[in-house]
Amino acid sequence: MKKVIELLIVGFIATAGAYADDYVQGSNLNQTLADLRQMMQGLGYSQADGGEAVATGGTASSESMAAAVSGDTMSAVVMDTTSISNYQARTPPLSTVPPYLPYWTHGGWGTLKAYFPNGPTVYDQVYERTFNPADPDDMRELRGVLGSLPHDGPLGLLGSILNGVGALLGGPDYFHRGRGFEIANALIRDRRPAGKPLVIFIDSNVDRNLLQKAGYAYVGKVSLEGKIDRNWDHVYDAAVAETLPWDVDILLISGGMKGVTVGSTVAFPGGAGGFSQVNYSLSLFGGFSSGITEGKGKAIVSAEGYRYWPEAANRRRIPKFLYDKFRVKPTPAGQTSAKAVQKPAPTASAAAQEPKRQEPRRPGVEVSQQLYDMAGFQAGQPIQNVRIK
Repeated sequence: MKKVIELLIVGFIATAGAYADDYVQGSNLNQTLADLRQMMQGLGYSQADGGEAVATGGTASSESMAAAVSGDTMSAVVMDTTSISNYQARTPPLSTVPPYLPYWTHGGWGTLKAYFPNGPTVYDQVYERTFNPADPDDMRELRGVLGSLPHDGPLGLLGSILNGVGALLGGPDYFHRGRGFEIANALIRDRRPAGKPLVIFIDSNVDRNLLQKAGYAYVGKVSLEGKIDRNWDHVYDAAVAETLPWDVDILLISGGMKGVTVGSTVAFPGGAGGFSQVNYSLSLFGGFSSGITEGKGKAIVSAEGYRYWPEAANRRRIPKFLYDKFRVKPTPAGQTSAKAVQKPAPTASAAAQEPKRQEPRRPGVEVSQQLYDMAGFQAGQPIQNVRIK
């Protein structure tokens, strides 16, 4: 009986393999597995289904069977995988971003004299002057120039109204803000005493060491940059207006013009979106741009504030002995330091033991100094076999 069962199992496996081969060629695998399952259940076999998995783009299925007869075990697995995908790259539509003209900087901090039509005047001494907040003429001139500039927009106008309310309540008057300036103010916030004037110098004409020795202390900096439609005098006046509310005695200004390239353009951009297929794409509209670029200047000012404040100047000053201890002392080129040249002095015992060496006499003709001078030798000319008496 055992031999017969083994032969039947072998036959089942061969039949399953044939059916599996037929399935690959197009036969029904599910029907074959059902017939095998029914035959094995009649012989006392057990089987387990491995399950079936289906994924987008293809299918995969598997069946497994196991049989045990009188201690002998045997298993058979029939598995089939099928993968089907239908993916094709599609051509994207043309870009709908319109062409544009560049805007970039090609300069930096320059001298006070710059070759731009909106730059400073050639005679830069006009920028060294005094401003007195108590003088109505000075303030009328300053407010008249800056007040004639338009605001940046509705927000700038709203800020001007709020600034007026704050000035009426005793706050600093920043009437020039929101009119085309970028401002960075780092001055110490001490209010200016009434009637105290502001003196303005060009920084290259003042020695800062003399300022410090005279008792003036550094109290911060104001940096401003104007738009391309603001000239250098506008930015200069804005720096003065930014400084006047605070206790500053001297303002050292520097700066110039920063070169920029600007352009105007008219563009008809493409419509958003598009339709694309495998071998072609459609866009709603194309793009077109035309314009011109030209060089302009942006005025920039850097102003350093100083106040007569001897207490602060003395408090900030580094002690001289500490500064001399760590200060860099440059050595002239071609010279070594004094420590490298200096040799230790010989002790008294070493001097007594070592006899004094006499310089050996060199061979040559002895001549007098007067005769040597009359010979007419040039300075630095090497002379051999001659000794001066």
